[in-house]
Amino acid sequence: MSQLVGSLVAEEGIKRESNNLRGGLAQDLSTAARNMSGHSEHLLKFHGIYAQDDRDVRRERTLAGESLEYIFMIRVAIPGGQLNADQWLTLDRIAGELADGSIRLTTRQAVQFHGVVKFDLRRLAARLHAHAMTSFGACGDVVRNTVMCSSLVSDDAHTHVTALADHLARTFKPTTRAHWEIFVDGERAASIEAPVEQPSEHPSEHEFYGDTYLPRKFKIAIAHPDENCVDVLAQDLGLVAMTHPEWGAGFNVVVGGGLGRSYAQADTFARLATPLTFVTGEELDDLIRAVLTTYRDLGDRTNRRRARLKYVAADMGTEAFYAEIERRYGRPLRAPMAMTLGAADDHLGWRTLSDGRLEVGIRVGAGRVRDDADGVGLRSALRELATRFAVRFLITPQQDIVVSSIASAERGLVEEVLTRHGVRDESRLGNVERTALACPALPTCGQALAESERRLPSLVGDLEQSMARTGLASRRLQLRMTGCPNGCARPAVAEVGVVGRTKNSYDLYLGGGPRGDRLAALHGEKLKLDEIPAVLEPLLERWRDEGDTGESFGDFYHRVLGS
Repeated sequence: MSQLVGSLVAEEGIKRESNNLRGGLAQDLSTAARNMSGHSEHLLKFHGIYAQDDRDVRRERTLAGESLEYIFMIRVAIPGGQLNADQWLTLDRIAGELADGSIRLTTRQAVQFHGVVKFDLRRLAARLHAHAMTSFGACGDVVRNTVMCSSLVSDDAHTHVTALADHLARTFKPTTRAHWEIFVDGERAASIEAPVEQPSEHPSEHEFYGDTYLPRKFKIAIAHPDENCVDVLAQDLGLVAMTHPEWGAGFNVVVGGGLGRSYAQADTFARLATPLTFVTGEELDDLIRAVLTTYRDLGDRTNRRRARLKYVAADMGTEAFYAEIERRYGRPLRAPMAMTLGAADDHLGWRTLSDGRLEVGIRVGAGRVRDDADGVGLRSALRELATRFAVRFLITPQQDIVVSSIASAERGLVEEVLTRHGVRDESRLGNVERTALACPALPTCGQALAESERRLPSLVGDLEQSMARTGLASRRLQLRMTGCPNGCARPAVAEVGVVGRTKNSYDLYLGGGPRGDRLAALHGEKLKLDEIPAVLEPLLERWRDEGDTGESFGDFYHRVLGS
């Protein structure tokens, strides 16, 4: 338990009394009410489900004396973002039959379904399970979905990494049978390992979870050594695949990153992870256990706004923090290898794989896979590709999708499908649009203070006009937007980060960069969204006139204006 003095937050009691995440979920799911009780709403998160309501109609329904429009978001944990064609088709059917018609890709390579009603939660979970997928552990105070650079999957130089995301998902998922009992009636899919039956009424948990799990969420990312699309330094624990001259293939490990903050609490902040050690693949699980138990025991359980590993690291100091991890690891920590992160690859466009097959990266605006009113669009295109061709799908940390394992002779056929459904080739994307990220925010997210996804296209258009006016249309500009400071779209490490402050205003952060190795600086507070292009244009002009050859906007801002 935490060594901090203070009253435990209510969530700690809910977890302890939940009988390993069961609580009253089964009973609540069986009632006629469209919502869940408060305790059940918290436990639902461990099962990958968030209780929400449609905030667009909240006020009018309240004034009319009606109950809120209760809906749920389900997040499917997809380790490394890797899906086969059958799994993609399953997700597509769920979107059309049980959700709002869209498949939402996240920056953690997961899939979210929005607009699900309570009475369909079990049916949805059972469909996922039948096709070797699950929402269990996609949210909650546990190790979340592990993200991995999609380039590692098909890179022969890193074959030891290909299955790592799946391995970590199996190794560090809670062992309780609660999800299977409540949502899938105990049925097992042959390709999913359900937890082993325990003789006790209270199934045992991992030694690093116990009956109160972690203080809050824990995020792991696996990075390609030459490019940082996963923003590895923004994670609680990051792994960079490397080869040590003495110890061979393994990983540089970084710890203590995280980007979320709270406007209501001044001692919350974004922090980049720092290098911890180099480990081989055989040593990795033990090292992760040492970090997790350090977090489990020393993380703040009295204040959920500071209940993240980065605050343990910051409050203890790096030397003491590393010494504690080393003590639990039980052997000396090696010095990490020197490394320089490369700029993130957006993985868009065509690429030839090492075995001669092809893949194509497709831009998904704000991660929302959908069709237009006439049933034409990206969702239909991907459905046709999954039906006709022996392909697989890779969700990227930029909310995009890669269709992979395409036979070289089928490139023309794939291009015809994409063109027929109006999917734009990457060469037609604007240089702000192609890497712009946004969180869902309103109307579904309960944490949102302002719009994000719905306003991203207009902001992208305005900034691309500014880039054209200043003669910079051929250059890239990295934009990330969120409706609150929790940081889901990683604005704190972006060249241009736009963060919701109030219903109608945003804070503007500048000076991060495409390598994800520097925090952006606060440039303006409480700006109206339509003011942001005017604030940026003079800076873009200076970048044009004073920037070094090939210098990114983020690097220029940091060098000239960031001090």
